[in-house]
Amino acid sequence: MEFELSLEQKDIQRAAYEFAQKEFDPDLILELDSHHQFPHSIWKKASQLGFIGVHYPEEFGGQGLGLFENLLIIESFCKVDSGIGSALSLVDLGSEILLEFAAHEQKKRWLTPLAKGEQQLSIAFGESEDENDISSISTIVKERGDGYLINGKKRFVWNTDLANSFITLCKDDKERLMTCIIERETQGLEIHSINKIGLRMLSFGDIDLKEIFIPSENIIGEIGKAAKYVKHYFQNSSLRFLAQALGTAQGAFDRGLQYAKQRVQFGRKLIEFQVIRHKLAEMAIGVEVMRLLIYRLAIDCDQRKMDPKFFWITKQEVGRRLIEIVDEALQIFGGYGYMVEQPVEHYFRDTWAIISKLGTEEELKDSIANELFVPISKKK
Repeated sequence: MEFELSLEQKDIQRAAYEFAQKEFDPDLILELDSHHQFPHSIWKKASQLGFIGVHYPEEFGGQGLGLFENLLIIESFCKVDSGIGSALSLVDLGSEILLEFAAHEQKKRWLTPLAKGEQQLSIAFGESEDENDISSISTIVKERGDGYLINGKKRFVWNTDLANSFITLCKDDKERLMTCIIERETQGLEIHSINKIGLRMLSFGDIDLKEIFIPSENIIGEIGKAAKYVKHYFQNSSLRFLAQALGTAQGAFDRGLQYAKQRVQFGRKLIEFQVIRHKLAEMAIGVEVMRLLIYRLAIDCDQRKMDPKFFWITKQEVGRRLIEIVDEALQIFGGYGYMVEQPVEHYFRDTWAIISKLGTEEELKDSIANELFVPISKKK
């Protein structure tokens, strides 16, 4: 498989990196992270320059490119800073469902303002600790006049403070799953914020839905087909988090290498010690392994021929490598790496938030095994 970037892709990657280098000010990063604030001004600039929704069709404000190009942008942003990069990459979370299954008017209504930087979107699926478990959905939707009434509770929702709309999963009295859009201003929507140690620039929390009324035009796709929509979302949105992981790993490696070249210990620079050189060598291998896996997966997704086994293998290996690389970067910095002023400190915290979106090692291994062998449940 050919992994050489085209001239256009190289230009996109370079432009995103140069934008991040210019706009992601170190002092601003510290301020935003410590105060749990979203980078509003940077988001607006990124939208104006076309970095948000680059994979949307042109008629909806995008550039008609692919998921791979969007991945390159996220990777470049997170390479400069994992916090701002991740925050910008999740302002349109759930657009995967709109792009694939929404009607034309729905795409025009919700995708266009996302690309312009006028609105933000998030998803609210999970009701248990496992966001991927849609078997436990208890949020109920009932027909009411020219619309629907929704009651339920959603857990662990990203971007709760700023999302203008939430794509929600619920079921009707016939146990049929359906997806719909609930707008933030809707009466009966209550948000309960949750603090976390990583990705502090993104808000997070639970959502209560009490007698929420939505018009019929807010229903996405067909009733009873939502499981298909959710599967598509989890597969394609994983590229966002994989791109965050790759950029974060590259950024941690770059900082560890730079520090090792500058720091003097026992009269020698750290880079001159074999143990440090071996650490950096292993980190470099890890970054390249991550890149090869993720790039191939992105290309497969754009070509609509993704192999489920390779999908799970990529998530498993990328998550494992990310933890190792960022931890080694922290070790190279020694005590200084634990200081808030050092970027590697919040790279370490952000890593665990990113890992949580890739899945646990145990569940990913189960998914790989299920692709390799007959599942235990089917042997009975």
